[in-house]
Amino acid sequence: PEDVGLSPERVARIRTVLEADITADKMPGGVLAIARRGKLAVLETYGFRDKAGGVAMTADSRFNIASMTKAVTSVAALQLYEQGRPLMDEPVAKYFPKFADMKVAQLDAKGETITGTVPAGRKITVQDLFRHTSGLIYGGRGSSVVHKQYPAGSSAAALESGGAEFMDKLATLPLLHQPGTVWDYGFGLDVLGLVIEKISGQSLGQYLQAN
Repeated sequence: PEDVGLSPERVARIRTVLEADITADKMPGGVLAIARRGKLAVLETYGFRDKAGGVAMTADSRFNIASMTKAVTSVAALQLYEQGRPLMDEPVAKYFPKFADMKVAQLDAKGETITGTVPAGRKITVQDLFRHTSGLIYGGRGSSVVHKQYPAGSSAAALESGGAEFMDKLATLPLLHQPGTVWDYGFGLDVLGLVIEKISGQSLGQYLQAN
């Protein structure tokens, strides 16, 4: 680590935390990789890949990276932003017109009943997609009647439908929050991926592979 300007003592602190979490059964194991200045400075394995089977973790173990795909999608969108497409304050409705007139749910005190809807105070913007302020929520992250109308998460949505069908459904659902007012982890980056497809004329996978 010191060859690339990292502190060996501070790297050791990371090891201490990982080993403590494994001992406390907070996770079965992990792989620590730290790169700097184009060099891999640390590559270490901890605990088990299969604890029940007694199989030790290996450096080439495969992991489901789940929402880390959001970071990759964000970088792809920022590449296009550097080219002036999209702009941060552009409405999502520019790319998906059905999002032009979104409604926000009004709930009773327990969140069990939608008592009405009000028009969104402003349109959902590209920036809202980046920062989880669109009001488009993950159904699995709450118990209100609005949450129950949304797919539980990205994987569930992908299994249910393709991109076009997904967006058609999403445009019919009430928002839980007014756009731009509340951070609530949800479908913003999924929608941003579909915006990338609209702009590039490629599937998201093709765009990522090429760029």
